[in-house]
Amino acid sequence: MQSPYKLASLTRGLSVLALFTREQPTLSLSEIITSTGLSKSTAFRIAITLKDLGYLERSRENKRFSPGPKVLNLGFTALSSLELRRVARPITERLAHQVGYTVSLAILDGMDVVYIDLVQPSAALGVNLDLGMRIPAHATSLGKAIMAFLPQQELDCHLHGAQLERCTPYTIADHASLQSNLEIVRELGYSCNDEEWVLGLRSTGAPILNARGEAVASINCAVPADMVSRIKLESDISPKVSRAALNISQALDVNSRC
Repeated sequence: MQSPYKLASLTRGLSVLALFTREQPTLSLSEIITSTGLSKSTAFRIAITLKDLGYLERSRENKRFSPGPKVLNLGFTALSSLELRRVARPITERLAHQVGYTVSLAILDGMDVVYIDLVQPSAALGVNLDLGMRIPAHATSLGKAIMAFLPQQELDCHLHGAQLERCTPYTIADHASLQSNLEIVRELGYSCNDEEWVLGLRSTGAPILNARGEAVASINCAVPADMVSRIKLESDISPKVSRAALNISQALDVNSRC
């Protein structure tokens, strides 16, 4: 028996999204109509609504629809909470034991990073971090590590119209300076946050990459600024974080091919 709480419009919208697969990454409106049995006007309204919400994109050249950034974020969020955390946890635990400070795992959502796992040794940071916590990506090593290794078009989508909040006097709060900083991160392979999010806190982060070399997440190690200098952070901890991120990337790639 059909539930009285079922929303027909939502059901139809999700049925359209479900049509897109690896084998069929783009669809024309007529193909959507044929596959769903919806009327032309209904299919068009659903597809345009999904486009306006960011769940679909439409090519200007051939008018075909394809999954938008929000669909990719939803899909990776599900992966992150399961496979990514499972694969990364042994590696982040070893890293936290090695450096003696908090190691975090995060993904990018819009212009925020979302913490999806934490390994917290006994060393106090002076900042409370929690799973699911969202913080500005531009002011964190986690966020900059991801943004620096996104495809340019995807990075532009994240930055377009974004207001870069100044969290501390050291926050990079203009687009040109942020882009320059991201170029340095690409060259080095790791990012640094020197009291840009919270005064008294430094961190270094590195990207977790897919097989195409694109960032899907990042890890970082956060340290008290009065105990670890910027020089020591980069010379001693950054290489360890980068190596751990590479190990996670390789483990994810192996799992995806199994």
